[in-house]
Amino acid sequence: MRDAARQQASRARAPYTAQACDICRRKKTRCNGVKPVCGPCEASKRHSECSWTGDPVRHPRTEARFEALRKRINALETHCENLKALIDKCNKDHGGLSTYLPLRPSLEDEELEIEEADNSSQELVAATENLKLEDRDLVMYGNVSPFRFAPVPAQSTSRFPEIMADPNAHYVLWLDGVSSPHVNLLFDWSRHLPVNLPLTRHEHDKIINLLFSFFTSWCLRVVPILFLRDMYRAIASSGTAKTPHYSPMLHNALIALATAFSDDPYINSFKNREQYAIKAKSYLEYECEKPNICVVQALSLLGSFHTTNGDQNLGYLYFGMSAKVGQILGLEVDCSRLVKAGKTSHDDMLDRNWAHWTAFSLDVCWSLYVGRDSSVPVPAHVGDIPVPFVDSAFDQMTWHHPGANIPPQPSYLSKTFAATCELCVVARRVMEVVSPPIIVSVLSINDYLYGSLQLNNWKSQLCAEVDITASNRDFSTPHRLMLHLLYWLMFIILHRPLYNRNAPPVYSSEGEIDHKKLCQHAADNILQILQIWRTLYTLRYVPVTLIQAVFSAGTVFLLMGGNLLVKVELCIQYLNEIGKSWKCATNIGAILQQLLEDQESGKGKGKAVTEEDVLLLYPPPLGPPPGYLPPLEAPFDGFLNMVPLTGGELDWNLWQVDDPALMNELASLFADNSSEAHL
Repeated sequence: MRDAARQQASRARAPYTAQACDICRRKKTRCNGVKPVCGPCEASKRHSECSWTGDPVRHPRTEARFEALRKRINALETHCENLKALIDKCNKDHGGLSTYLPLRPSLEDEELEIEEADNSSQELVAATENLKLEDRDLVMYGNVSPFRFAPVPAQSTSRFPEIMADPNAHYVLWLDGVSSPHVNLLFDWSRHLPVNLPLTRHEHDKIINLLFSFFTSWCLRVVPILFLRDMYRAIASSGTAKTPHYSPMLHNALIALATAFSDDPYINSFKNREQYAIKAKSYLEYECEKPNICVVQALSLLGSFHTTNGDQNLGYLYFGMSAKVGQILGLEVDCSRLVKAGKTSHDDMLDRNWAHWTAFSLDVCWSLYVGRDSSVPVPAHVGDIPVPFVDSAFDQMTWHHPGANIPPQPSYLSKTFAATCELCVVARRVMEVVSPPIIVSVLSINDYLYGSLQLNNWKSQLCAEVDITASNRDFSTPHRLMLHLLYWLMFIILHRPLYNRNAPPVYSSEGEIDHKKLCQHAADNILQILQIWRTLYTLRYVPVTLIQAVFSAGTVFLLMGGNLLVKVELCIQYLNEIGKSWKCATNIGAILQQLLEDQESGKGKGKAVTEEDVLLLYPPPLGPPPGYLPPLEAPFDGFLNMVPLTGGELDWNLWQVDDPALMNELASLFADNSSEAHL
């Protein structure tokens, strides 16, 4: 009995310690709490491993944790690629053995095969099954939503409804010089447009073609051939057909913008244009009840309509609605698995990918324009949602503007759009570096250098069809010119906060990074591109993002002062020319004019204004200052052949990654400065 009692006492539970060591917590063994080495670790000879950090050894297996790990992996992979590029560059320039190559891990692509289960239990736990088909359109429902489990009727994977007739039929634009037998003058093209408005078929086709060429080609907001094809099929049917690229709201939103390009003063009046916007809004609830990507684009275009009239807050509201509809459709979710499973078509997936990247690119442009946070989530990597339509057949479609003295040429819309998306990813990161809270305190030098390297890496990887050189710039398409305007605009945004500062001395090179010079070069290149645009197409036909580039270049010339103030007047002139179509350009030109007048009168002619004077007034105004009158137009044709102050042609390849001096300088800065170093 005494031995049994002793044995029972030995099995009695010992009291829990207040804190177990990390090893005992991981192994789930009893820890006696003795520090610095507990009893179990002492017995198992784990003296060096016994630690008391208190950090959780296992993290919760949540989607947020997995997403954080994926982002961390992508960030590390990007950092590794940058480091390898720098090492390769150093080896190329200075020689030496690539002894680091054997240290690279072997790349073995391991694809995890996910077994498809027919039972409903897998759906209850699969986080990827959040996209549900509703009337051929994918809609996003979260894991906890009961609508995710509603039965799905059998759907056809055909791109277009069965009631549509000839798949090759499309609405043919009746333009000057077009004598095609396919132009059907009896076609009811205005079925969904407001009645009793003075718009003929010929004028309608002319202005919408201008909009496709100069406005929606930037960020590929509309694919013209698909819009015209679906327009024909939707109107030629009984009127109930739902198509992915045409809807009454989208049609009216396009015409509300396109009428600004009309030469008829009555048609391009705001009172007339507003009727099309009102008509588009009348379809809002009907189309949003069961949305598709047409609703996303229509709401975004309505936002542009209000913004071009100077109501950027109202425009920002409509773009926010567009972003929310995109979230309803789950555009940020990769649906390739549904294509493989036969639940949706490959064409529908391309449409969704295109709509996602259009929304993301426009979101970056909106953030630049109004100086606010982004609305569309940034992808962890560009390849997560592939950019669609990158194929030669689409790019070889002809782009031609009769008013320009250049022959027809391939549009390269898909390649330009792909490059735009990649640049916008970099621009999003640059904006995070120079966001207002960071400007108020300090800028991390590594973040700044990373943004500079990313911009230059993007430029160095452009294909010949998208890049602009001295040999092809005089016949560049508007969307290609706009792409490079955004590139130089991002240089100004990145370097202007450091305009009056110099980087710490670079002991491994001869000089320092001259932020003033970089800002001036970027502004000069913006003016050069604007002069090309003005010569080829006039400044009546431009997207809104171009206005931001003009204003930013003007602020740089204001900061420079002296003889460069004449270039501020040139920027104001350009904004007034754009104002013939978009009122917001006149409003922003008024702000620039007011800054110039303050520079020449209150602060003394020839002296540069301070950085704070420009940055405080950087956001676009709601309207011109009280009592402001636009200046009389002056002949600025003499500036068309303007030579930059540095002499010779403008440096189109400024600060490229193939510049050894620059890359050595950046590499030294990036390597020698820790994350705690600041400017």
